[in-house]
Amino acid sequence: MRGHAATLAAGVLLVLFGWMAASVSREHSTTADEIFHVTAGYSYWKLGDFRLQPENGNLPQRLAGLPLLWQDVHFPRLEQPAWRTADVAVIGHQFFYESGNDLPRMLAAARAMIALLGIACGALVFLWSRSLFGTTGALVSTGLFAFCPNLLAHAGLATSDMAATLGFLLAVWAGWRLLHRVTVGRVLALGAAAALLALSKFSAPLLVPMLALMAAARAWRGSALPVRLGGFVTRVRGGRAAATLTGALVAAALVSGLLVWAAFDFRYTAVRGEGSLNRTWADVTMSDPALAVAAPTADHQPAVATPLRPGAIQAVVRPLRALHALPEGWLYGLAHVDRYSRWRPAFFMGEYRTTGWISFFPVAFLLKTPLPALALLALAGLCLATRPGSPGRCGRLRYRLVPLVVLGAVYGGYALTIHLNIGHRHILPLYPVLYIGAGAVALGFRRRGVALVTAILLAGQAMVSLAIRPDYLAYFNPLLGGPAHAYEHLVDSSLDWGQDLPGLKRWLEAHARGEKIYLSYFGSGSPADEGIAATRLADGNFDLGARAVAPPMTGGIYCISATMFQQPYTLVRHGWTPALERRYAELRAWADAWHAGRDPLPRDAAIQRLIELEHLGFGRLCAGLHGRAPDAEWVIRFSFSG
Repeated sequence: MRGHAATLAAGVLLVLFGWMAASVSREHSTTADEIFHVTAGYSYWKLGDFRLQPENGNLPQRLAGLPLLWQDVHFPRLEQPAWRTADVAVIGHQFFYESGNDLPRMLAAARAMIALLGIACGALVFLWSRSLFGTTGALVSTGLFAFCPNLLAHAGLATSDMAATLGFLLAVWAGWRLLHRVTVGRVLALGAAAALLALSKFSAPLLVPMLALMAAARAWRGSALPVRLGGFVTRVRGGRAAATLTGALVAAALVSGLLVWAAFDFRYTAVRGEGSLNRTWADVTMSDPALAVAAPTADHQPAVATPLRPGAIQAVVRPLRALHALPEGWLYGLAHVDRYSRWRPAFFMGEYRTTGWISFFPVAFLLKTPLPALALLALAGLCLATRPGSPGRCGRLRYRLVPLVVLGAVYGGYALTIHLNIGHRHILPLYPVLYIGAGAVALGFRRRGVALVTAILLAGQAMVSLAIRPDYLAYFNPLLGGPAHAYEHLVDSSLDWGQDLPGLKRWLEAHARGEKIYLSYFGSGSPADEGIAATRLADGNFDLGARAVAPPMTGGIYCISATMFQQPYTLVRHGWTPALERRYAELRAWADAWHAGRDPLPRDAAIQRLIELEHLGFGRLCAGLHGRAPDAEWVIRFSFSG
């Protein structure tokens, strides 16, 4: 296909991608993190205050909040404890559900802004693949990108994952270009791309080893470095080239720092006026020697306090904070993410842990990547390995693949080591890298069979995407049973982020009129605002409304989010034991006595026991249901009648 026609075709695919991602907004309720992003982003613009959720990335939150400036929205009052303590969950709930705002319109506008980032990422995929494999290979890459359910899912949500995906790809691309020609434009491009990344996700420091590895590859190649600064043009080698590149990278870092300051209104302090950040600096920097975390265990034994000790991030943040070298909100966000990623309750393949699994992301990738895409990646690798041509020509292509290999290797290696195993989305930046590499199938198009197989696989990728629409987030390939069995392997944001309250509402209206409804919901949506009248169970961490504690569980319809069913966020986790049964019976007897006034335990202490009883009852229910197929399935929940 000729250049202009290929560019037009890619443009059509990317516009279609943006529409597919954004057009399903009304099908989905608020996912768990969106309420924080949109609320915080709007407050940044409207109030010039950065106390809310600085750990989620200033830029995507600002983008999500930007279109709300032109809507008639009302922000919660500032004269309240939740604002003074930066409690974004309470402020967000008020903003979304208690202020009279048009929630579907707010969400649709915020999500559309992130879809634009997805389109920009797809455009870079096309351009990069074209530079390596020509227009045909670029169209293969763009087709895989445009119909990838995982990319469509996160390009349609007001969160930071698509921004980070674009940020890594753009920063590595800009860095590689700067390493081969130093110009003012390329210095500015790297600085802007690095700032985009730094303001999107706090995994941004990975860019440093990526640039170092690419610089080493550039030095090994040893060719002259062109330099063009205004009217000054030259070519340098050896030590002069190294010094020039060092100066260019320092200049790009300064540009990046300046843009980070701009995102925080060139002000060091995050909080404007009365109040504070949500956590203390002693907490996020782990500077209190007595600080420890009670990490729950998988076998229902008493929690063990694990001391938290400062690491490299804290060693960097402390002096930068003392010097006010970067805005407080950014430094706090970096330290906060490191502190709270040290351990996190998670479920994976029937197991429960707080410090993750090295196999989590490889398995998540294999289960959530469409089979046509996996096959095309394998075919591209084969075409690349068997490509005919002179050693010099093959060597040049391998060299030009270095930035993609570096990005994939560094980010992939990092993913294997992190303890935060709560979502496949954390390896989203690898997909554009792989899809660019998939353009290598074009190297084998001289053989008609390769072109035919490629066309069939691309059609298969499109069919997969259309079949799962609008439930992109719930996509699982058939290797272990597809979406219907996904909850047995992965939950949380890999499957269930609280997005399908509208689906539950429709099913209840069709099948459960007049029934008693029990709901255990994982997410920040509001079932009541969706018109779902239900008794809530064991989901107090996600329910900010008034609720009965340890309500009687009778016959009815039990609607349980997939994440709640696997119990990573409840007091009783996967499984049931005789000891738990004895404790449950003991607490039931105590609760009867307390409600009857025969036990003098003070109310506050009694509430804690009742919460334990509620969680025990829920754990007992889930243990009994594990051997039973649900009556109905959606993206996020199962409905059991009984």
